[in-house]
Amino acid sequence: MDGFEKRRNDKKKAIMQTALELFDQYGFDRVTVTEIAEKAHVSKVSIYNFFESKDNLRRILIKDMLDESLEKIKALIKGEGNFVDKIEQYIQIRTWYYGTYSLQFFFEAVESDPDLRQYLDNFNTSNKQLVMKFIEEGKRCGVFSPDASETAIEICIDMIQTYLFHNKDFRNRVERNPELAREVNMMFLDGLIRGKDLGKA
Repeated sequence: MDGFEKRRNDKKKAIMQTALELFDQYGFDRVTVTEIAEKAHVSKVSIYNFFESKDNLRRILIKDMLDESLEKIKALIKGEGNFVDKIEQYIQIRTWYYGTYSLQFFFEAVESDPDLRQYLDNFNTSNKQLVMKFIEEGKRCGVFSPDASETAIEICIDMIQTYLFHNKDFRNRVERNPELAREVNMMFLDGLIRGKDLGKA
Protein backbone atom coordinates (compact mmCIF):
# COMPACT_ATOMS: atom_id res chain seq x y z
CA MET A 1 0.00 0.00 0.00
CA ASP A 2 1.44 3.36 -1.02
CA GLY A 3 1.29 6.55 1.03
CA PHE A 4 -1.79 7.87 -0.76
CA GLU A 5 -3.79 4.70 -0.14
CA LYS A 6 -2.74 4.62 3.50
CA ARG A 7 -3.84 8.22 4.05
CA ARG A 8 -7.11 7.47 2.29
CA ASN A 9 -7.76 4.39 4.44
CA ASP A 10 -6.80 6.25 7.62
CA LYS A 11 -9.23 9.05 6.73
CA LYS A 12 -12.02 6.58 6.06
CA LYS A 13 -11.40 4.79 9.36
CA ALA A 14 -11.38 8.11 11.21
CA ILE A 15 -14.75 9.04 9.72
CA MET A 16 -16.26 5.67 10.61
CA GLN A 17 -14.95 5.70 14.18
CA THR A 18 -16.07 9.28 14.75
CA ALA A 19 -19.52 8.63 13.30
CA LEU A 20 -19.95 5.52 15.43
CA GLU A 21 -19.02 7.40 18.60
CA LEU A 22 -21.37 10.29 17.79
CA PHE A 23 -24.27 8.04 16.77
CA ASP A 24 -23.73 6.02 19.93
CA GLN A 25 -23.65 9.09 22.18
CA TYR A 26 -26.37 11.27 20.66
CA GLY A 27 -28.43 9.02 18.42
CA PHE A 28 -28.36 8.74 14.65
CA ASP A 29 -31.00 11.38 13.91
CA ARG A 30 -29.39 14.08 16.05
CA VAL A 31 -25.96 13.85 14.44
CA THR A 32 -25.23 15.78 11.24
CA VAL A 33 -22.65 15.15 8.55
CA THR A 34 -21.15 18.54 9.44
CA GLU A 35 -20.59 17.42 13.04
CA ILE A 36 -18.97 14.18 11.91
CA ALA A 37 -16.70 16.07 9.54
CA GLU A 38 -15.66 18.60 12.19
CA LYS A 39 -14.83 15.99 14.82
CA ALA A 40 -13.04 13.72 12.33
CA HIS A 41 -11.10 16.71 10.94
CA VAL A 42 -12.20 16.03 7.37
CA SER A 43 -14.38 17.84 4.87
CA LYS A 44 -18.04 17.01 4.29
CA VAL A 45 -17.08 16.27 0.70
CA SER A 46 -14.77 13.49 1.90
CA ILE A 47 -17.63 11.87 3.80
CA TYR A 48 -19.91 11.98 0.77
CA ASN A 49 -17.13 10.69 -1.47
CA PHE A 50 -16.53 7.70 0.80
CA PHE A 51 -20.09 6.92 1.90
CA GLU A 52 -22.55 8.82 -0.36
CA SER A 53 -24.91 9.61 2.54
CA LYS A 54 -25.28 9.48 6.31
CA ASP A 55 -27.68 6.55 5.94
CA ASN A 56 -25.14 4.60 3.92
CA LEU A 57 -22.42 5.45 6.43
CA ARG A 58 -24.52 3.87 9.16
CA ARG A 59 -25.22 0.88 6.93
CA ILE A 60 -21.51 0.30 6.35
CA LEU A 61 -20.78 0.64 10.09
CA ILE A 62 -23.30 -2.05 11.00
CA LYS A 63 -22.15 -4.38 8.24
CA ASP A 64 -18.52 -3.99 9.32
CA MET A 65 -19.44 -4.86 12.92
CA LEU A 66 -21.18 -8.04 11.82
CA ASP A 67 -18.39 -8.98 9.41
CA GLU A 68 -15.75 -8.42 12.09
CA SER A 69 -17.59 -10.70 14.51
CA LEU A 70 -17.76 -13.51 11.93
CA GLU A 71 -14.10 -13.16 11.02
CA LYS A 72 -13.06 -13.35 14.67
CA ILE A 73 -15.06 -16.52 15.23
CA LYS A 74 -13.67 -18.07 12.03
CA ALA A 75 -10.13 -17.31 13.19
CA LEU A 76 -10.89 -18.77 16.61
CA ILE A 77 -12.18 -22.03 15.12
CA LYS A 78 -9.16 -22.35 12.81
CA GLY A 79 -6.68 -21.49 15.54
CA GLU A 80 -4.75 -23.93 17.67
CA GLY A 81 -4.94 -24.14 21.44
CA ASN A 82 -6.74 -25.57 24.43
CA PHE A 83 -10.50 -25.64 23.86
CA VAL A 84 -11.29 -24.39 27.36
CA ASP A 85 -9.21 -21.30 26.57
CA LYS A 86 -11.09 -20.99 23.30
CA ILE A 87 -14.37 -20.83 25.22
CA GLU A 88 -13.15 -17.72 27.02
CA GLN A 89 -12.11 -16.14 23.71
CA TYR A 90 -15.48 -17.06 22.20
CA ILE A 91 -17.33 -15.33 25.04
CA GLN A 92 -15.21 -12.21 24.58
CA ILE A 93 -16.10 -12.11 20.89
CA ARG A 94 -19.79 -12.61 21.64
CA THR A 95 -19.94 -9.86 24.28
CA TRP A 96 -17.49 -7.14 23.18
CA TYR A 97 -20.22 -4.95 21.66
CA TYR A 98 -22.35 -4.91 24.81
CA GLY A 99 -19.79 -3.02 26.84
CA THR A 100 -18.73 -0.67 24.07
CA TYR A 101 -21.67 0.56 22.00
CA SER A 102 -25.39 1.11 22.21
CA LEU A 103 -27.65 -1.77 21.28
CA GLN A 104 -30.35 0.81 20.63
CA PHE A 105 -28.26 2.31 17.83
CA PHE A 106 -27.64 -1.13 16.32
CA PHE A 107 -31.25 -2.34 16.38
CA GLU A 108 -32.76 0.99 15.33
CA ALA A 109 -30.53 0.81 12.27
CA VAL A 110 -31.52 -2.76 11.49
CA GLU A 111 -35.23 -2.17 12.08
CA SER A 112 -35.34 0.92 9.86
CA ASP A 113 -33.26 -0.41 6.97
CA PRO A 114 -34.50 -3.42 4.95
CA ASP A 115 -31.02 -3.91 3.49
CA LEU A 116 -29.53 -4.18 6.97
CA ARG A 117 -32.30 -6.51 8.12
CA GLN A 118 -31.48 -8.88 5.27
CA TYR A 119 -27.79 -8.56 6.09
CA LEU A 120 -28.50 -9.44 9.73
CA ASP A 121 -30.57 -12.46 8.65
CA ASN A 122 -27.66 -13.65 6.51
CA PHE A 123 -25.27 -12.97 9.39
CA ASN A 124 -27.41 -15.03 11.77
CA THR A 125 -27.38 -17.95 9.33
CA SER A 126 -23.59 -17.80 8.94
CA ASN A 127 -23.10 -17.25 12.65
CA LYS A 128 -25.19 -20.29 13.54
CA GLN A 129 -23.11 -22.44 11.20
CA LEU A 130 -19.92 -21.22 12.87
CA VAL A 131 -21.30 -21.77 16.37
CA MET A 132 -22.22 -25.32 15.35
CA LYS A 133 -18.64 -25.88 14.15
CA PHE A 134 -17.33 -24.50 17.43
CA ILE A 135 -19.59 -26.83 19.41
CA GLU A 136 -18.55 -29.80 17.28
CA GLU A 137 -14.94 -29.03 18.14
CA GLY A 138 -15.92 -28.97 21.80
CA LYS A 139 -17.52 -32.37 21.44
CA ARG A 140 -14.41 -33.81 19.78
CA CYS A 141 -12.29 -32.43 22.62
CA GLY A 142 -14.54 -34.03 25.22
CA VAL A 143 -15.61 -30.69 26.71
CA PHE A 144 -19.20 -30.72 25.41
CA SER A 145 -21.60 -33.63 25.62
CA PRO A 146 -21.62 -35.77 22.47
CA ASP A 147 -25.30 -36.51 23.19
CA ALA A 148 -26.44 -32.92 22.56
CA SER A 149 -28.23 -33.14 19.21
CA GLU A 150 -27.69 -30.63 16.42
CA THR A 151 -31.44 -30.04 16.29
CA ALA A 152 -31.67 -29.08 19.95
CA ILE A 153 -28.61 -26.84 19.71
CA GLU A 154 -29.93 -25.08 16.60
CA ILE A 155 -33.28 -24.47 18.33
CA CYS A 156 -31.49 -22.86 21.30
CA ILE A 157 -29.44 -20.62 19.00
CA ASP A 158 -32.57 -19.57 17.08
CA MET A 159 -34.39 -18.82 20.32
CA ILE A 160 -31.58 -16.57 21.57
CA GLN A 161 -31.33 -14.71 18.25
CA THR A 162 -35.11 -14.22 18.03
CA TYR A 163 -35.40 -13.11 21.65
CA LEU A 164 -32.61 -10.57 21.25
CA PHE A 165 -34.16 -9.09 18.11
CA HIS A 166 -37.75 -8.85 19.35
CA ASN A 167 -37.40 -8.20 23.08
CA LYS A 168 -36.45 -4.57 23.73
CA ASP A 169 -36.63 -5.05 27.49
CA PHE A 170 -33.92 -7.69 27.30
CA ARG A 171 -31.80 -5.42 25.13
CA ASN A 172 -32.17 -2.63 27.68
CA ARG A 173 -31.06 -4.97 30.46
CA VAL A 174 -27.87 -6.03 28.68
CA GLU A 175 -27.17 -2.50 27.41
CA ARG A 176 -23.66 -1.53 28.58
CA ASN A 177 -23.67 -4.70 30.66
CA PRO A 178 -21.14 -7.16 29.21
CA GLU A 179 -21.17 -9.24 32.40
CA LEU A 180 -24.87 -10.04 31.98
CA ALA A 181 -24.31 -10.82 28.30
CA ARG A 182 -21.41 -13.04 29.33
CA GLU A 183 -23.58 -14.88 31.86
CA VAL A 184 -26.29 -15.59 29.26
CA ASN A 185 -23.73 -16.98 26.81
CA MET A 186 -22.03 -19.03 29.52
CA MET A 187 -25.35 -20.57 30.59
CA PHE A 188 -25.87 -21.77 27.02
CA LEU A 189 -22.40 -23.34 26.84
CA ASP A 190 -22.62 -24.64 30.39
CA GLY A 191 -25.72 -26.59 29.42
CA LEU A 192 -23.66 -28.43 26.82
CA ILE A 193 -21.04 -29.27 29.45
CA ARG A 194 -23.48 -30.35 32.11
CA GLY A 195 -25.24 -32.58 29.62
CA LYS A 196 -22.33 -34.98 30.00
CA ASP A 197 -22.90 -35.39 33.72
CA LEU A 198 -26.66 -35.66 33.42
CA GLY A 199 -26.30 -38.38 30.81
CA LYS A 200 -24.33 -40.51 33.28
CA ALA A 201 -26.72 -40.05 36.16
